[in-house]
Amino acid sequence: MNNFEQDDLAGEAAKRFRSMVESVGVKGFSEDMTLSSRQINRMLSGAQPNPVERLIRCLQCCDPEIGDAALSFICQEAGGHFVKDVGVIDHAIVNAVRECAEAIAAISDGEVSPVDRTEVHEAIAALKGVLLAAAGSSQNPEVHVRPARPASPTARSNDQVNRSA
Repeated sequence: MNNFEQDDLAGEAAKRFRSMVESVGVKGFSEDMTLSSRQINRMLSGAQPNPVERLIRCLQCCDPEIGDAALSFICQEAGGHFVKDVGVIDHAIVNAVRECAEAIAAISDGEVSPVDRTEVHEAIAALKGVLLAAAGSSQNPEVHVRPARPASPTARSNDQVNRSA
C-alpha cells in the first residue's frame, strides 16, 4: 500500500470513527467504551491511534481466511452478515451452491445448533455475493451491518429521547 492509499485509508477511517462518536456524543461513547472522554478526543484529533483504522490494518495484516472470519464475527455482532466480493461470478455461484447444500444438510435433522446457524449464515452470505455480482454492483457493494436497535445503553437512551421529541 503506497502513502496515498494509506492517507486515504486513514482519512476515511477517521471520518467513520468521528461519525460513530458523534452519533451518541463523546461522553456517551467514552462511557460505553469504558474510556475517558479525553482519550476519545485524542483519537478524534489524531493524537492517539484511530480504532477503526487499526481494525482495518489488523485485517490486512493477517491470513485472509482468519481476517474474513473475524470480520464475519463483527458483522454478526452488529446484526448483519459479511459478504466477500469474490470477483468471479462462476466461482461465486459454485461457492453459493456448496454453502446452500451444507446449510440444508445442517438443518435437515430439524434441530438448529450454533454450528448450523453458522452454516446458514455462510450460505446467505454466499448468495448475497452472487446477487451483488449479478447485479453489477460487486465493484462497490454496500452491506449495512448496523443492528436495527441501538446496542449501547447510551444509544438506546438517545434513541428514546429522539423519539419523544
